[in-house]
Amino acid sequence: MARPHIEFLQSQVLPWFTLPGTAARPGADCKILSRDAEAGAVSVILRYPAGFAIDRPHRLDSDEEFYVLKGEVSIGDTVYGEGAYAFLPKDFPRGPMRVSKGADVLTFFPHKHDNHFDGGAGYDKRKLVEKVDTKTAAWDVAGVDPKVVGSGLAKLVLRLDPDSGERTWILRMGTSSPDLKAAPLETHPFVEEMLLLDGAISMPWGVLRQGAYFWRPGGIQHGPIASKPGCTAFFRCKEGPFSTNWTSHTETIQWDAPYQPVLPPDLQKYKDAPVPAGQAY
Repeated sequence: MARPHIEFLQSQVLPWFTLPGTAARPGADCKILSRDAEAGAVSVILRYPAGFAIDRPHRLDSDEEFYVLKGEVSIGDTVYGEGAYAFLPKDFPRGPMRVSKGADVLTFFPHKHDNHFDGGAGYDKRKLVEKVDTKTAAWDVAGVDPKVVGSGLAKLVLRLDPDSGERTWILRMGTSSPDLKAAPLETHPFVEEMLLLDGAISMPWGVLRQGAYFWRPGGIQHGPIASKPGCTAFFRCKEGPFSTNWTSHTETIQWDAPYQPVLPPDLQKYKDAPVPAGQAY
């Protein structure tokens, strides 16, 4: 069963729960953003407590993709600080994992997963992205689609799958002109997933603020979009390569539309939940 359309939810309203000792990250707190209950695929924020550790070399029987929102995580000799990204393929050999002072990590698993403490059978080296430091990486200011509305546009592609064409990237958008009245709508053929890292985005469903999350299936027309303060957003395209089809017409930008989300039944209870102040996610 495919994941349902979520458009959009402020992640701050979702609950935290502590993972049991049988989990791959025992004792970490977890906030589920979306999941496919049948396949075990899940997008989560993991909050590792100070002193968390997996003390032995190990491998995971699943791909793991992550972005450090806060704090620092060490895996073997590699240190992932705030803004660090990695895609570790299934069976990639890892050194011990340690979190000395605590960390919040945006994490994605494509199916059910567990740790194994044997040598494994090798991994797909083509898929490995061992580390990208987004604070020092070179951002692309020329490769952003020219129809995207905003000043100061830049993107940083973190991953491009050599087989499926799936992509992960971060987009920066500057302030949209207050004189902007209309923009085209867009459609992507495959899943688009996003967590808003900072700033705000105006859309017909409401104003997405820091911590806003959506999982949008392919083929859903959306927009127009704009941003009063500018923003930074973490994106993933799933199930196929990313592309955009734009409408030839434009529609009026709704700068302050009321919140009218598209949510599955199990998330409807969060529609009117107050967003806690001072929390990023």
